[in-house]
Amino acid sequence: MSDLQRMAELERQLSELEALEEEAESDGDVVGRLSFKTRLDIVATELAALRARDARVAEVAILFDGAPVEGSRTIDATFAAQALTYFQAVVTRLFASNLKGELAARGKIKGADLAALNIRGIATGSFGFILEEKDARQASAVKTPIRESLEEAAALFEEFTQENEDEFLIDVDDINPRVFRALAQFFRHLEKNEAALKANLPDRQYSFDRAGIERAYRRISETNVKIEPVIWVGTLVGLSPIKRTFDFKRDGAQEIVSGKFSHQVSQDYLERIEGDQGITLGARFTAKIEIGTIRKPDGSISVSYTVTDLVDAPSAEV
Repeated sequence: MSDLQRMAELERQLSELEALEEEAESDGDVVGRLSFKTRLDIVATELAALRARDARVAEVAILFDGAPVEGSRTIDATFAAQALTYFQAVVTRLFASNLKGELAARGKIKGADLAALNIRGIATGSFGFILEEKDARQASAVKTPIRESLEEAAALFEEFTQENEDEFLIDVDDINPRVFRALAQFFRHLEKNEAALKANLPDRQYSFDRAGIERAYRRISETNVKIEPVIWVGTLVGLSPIKRTFDFKRDGAQEIVSGKFSHQVSQDYLERIEGDQGITLGARFTAKIEIGTIRKPDGSISVSYTVTDLVDAPSAEV
């Protein structure tokens, strides 16, 4: 049994023992209350120890409920396979958007390969799966990038399912358009199949009921995402290799646009552009840019700019 499965079992035992202890106390059963209290302390100690030894690697129990699931015994295979595919896509997009150029620096290694999750076992409670990253048995001193992507995915699920409409309108501004598309596929699949979801990480548990899934689906349906690839030639007037942000003035335009570099632009390349003396004013580049436009349910629009490739361009003729 994995740590996540054992933790879920201990939490179930903890709830039962707390209820039994309260019942014994209300009945005046002193011996029974002490017995339940002793067992409760043992369970609580083991649970705390499991939480404390968090290996900080990517491990999550994804559990489904609703129409595709029959108790805790079976799940529709087609639904489960597609749901896991969409969940993996969300994690992969988040992983890639958070990278600092490692993919480009290491050649043609796809983010999907680096962020791949393996099925380790069956998660009990309703019906689901234990997913973990490769080499998950090796503990890490800090949380691995894939673990951080899993936590970010769970946080985004909370944002999309939350009841506060105003908060959702604010949060969606910060979502990468490609991540948004992956989230849309995932929630659309859950809603179409009348499914609910739980996501249990080693240090936190999330639950998304049918009402929350329906809210997320409605918001997605009312939100339009467009990604337009363009090629611009112009001047790079600002650059922060650490934050991976840029300021770019396109030839013939007055406006200076700001955005981020994708993982496809290596960190080493950005640092070489900046150099010891900082950016050379007037340096010109040809930039491949993805313009992401998100039109939200209230009609407001947010626009993001992501550079996917950057090469030197000839100096402008005087």
